[in-house]
Amino acid sequence: MSEATHPGRDREASGTAEHVEDSPPTEGTVSVDAAALPPESEDSLAEIDQVLNRWSSRERARSDEHEHAAAEKEKFLQDFAAISQSVIRPSMEAVIERLRKDGGDGAIEERGSDPSHSPRVILWMSLRGEIPAEPHQDRNPFLQLDADVTRRRVDIWEGDMWEKQGSSAAASPWELADISPASVTARTVGILERAATHGSAT
Repeated sequence: MSEATHPGRDREASGTAEHVEDSPPTEGTVSVDAAALPPESEDSLAEIDQVLNRWSSRERARSDEHEHAAAEKEKFLQDFAAISQSVIRPSMEAVIERLRKDGGDGAIEERGSDPSHSPRVILWMSLRGEIPAEPHQDRNPFLQLDADVTRRRVDIWEGDMWEKQGSSAAASPWELADISPASVTARTVGILERAATHGSAT
């Protein structure tokens, strides 16, 4: 006998087939858009390397700058010490010798470099008689030279006190190249000229 056709069964079979085709992916599979994934070569922590590299560069630059400044400071101090011995002190000694010949006097006071002070050279002068044991800016003409390590220059103070008259003040600073026997002598002569005008009316 021939097999009978059953429309309902055919519809069920057809519906089952359609259901299978439209069903979601089986459990355990994930649908991912490949374009949304980061490249495999991208390192999410690479910025840390960049931050530390920039920091290291700045640290090296600061260290180099500090070493350069320290070297420049040391060179300036050495140059000032050398010019003090070869120019400043001999020029001041020549002034003292002439003052003593003319009835006056002079003395040199020096201070070396230490952590809290810069080098200093002072020429104390007297128009008449000996320099006291402790000369003072309020009593004696003087020329004071201070090594300014920060600005790499020599700061100058001049005083022309004599017979309780006169004053002291800063003068234009020198570069090391400005220091010569002629410049030191000219400064001291100018101070003595001003000091010699004090007390002349009494």
